[in-house]
Amino acid sequence: MSLEVDQMKDLFRNFPESFTEAQIDPLSKYYGLVLKWNKRLHLTTLTRPHEFFERHLLESAFSVSLILPSVNQVWDLGSGLGVPGIVIAILRPDLDVRLIEANRNKTLFLKEAASLLNLKNVEVIESRLEAFEGVPEESCLTVRAIEKMEKMIPEILRLGAEASQILIFGAKSIEEKTRALEGNKKIERLLIPGSNQRYVINVIRSTWNAESGGAGE
Repeated sequence: MSLEVDQMKDLFRNFPESFTEAQIDPLSKYYGLVLKWNKRLHLTTLTRPHEFFERHLLESAFSVSLILPSVNQVWDLGSGLGVPGIVIAILRPDLDVRLIEANRNKTLFLKEAASLLNLKNVEVIESRLEAFEGVPEESCLTVRAIEKMEKMIPEILRLGAEASQILIFGAKSIEEKTRALEGNKKIERLLIPGSNQRYVINVIRSTWNAESGGAGE
């Protein structure tokens, strides 16, 4: 396992966009933790360093670049193995990150990961989506890999009704369903770098952003 973690560190160090050593170390350790738990929990089928790097870590890092300046909390719905939530917590330690997960064993993994990585800005909440009341203002709701995503869009929008922003990883059909329900809200479909068909649907509800004209860096 240490070999795979070392390979992950090399991928970060050779990537054109810079990651600091303070980010590379916990991100690589997180990958090692996923490998450790994966045989028992089946967290992901993408276990080789290169594919995990591209699909889980870089896609999550892309979502970080979209978070509005007005946001102070991120709520990761159906967090699963912790993407994008744990990656956001590592790259943006100034944000409070809530990981919402219904599966008991996966919540135990997320708690261990947050503890071993010393992520003091992370809270793990065990809750089914239907039992979850919603997220507060000045927050960003992220959704990446819940079952029957398209059918769950109305529920996702309900949970994010007060949020400044919702980031949904999905296909064009997800955007179409979201746009049909959201009316005249600002919605962007952004192609994930390096992908031909994977998108982040950025639903912007923040008054601040509508007046200032863009998402934060």
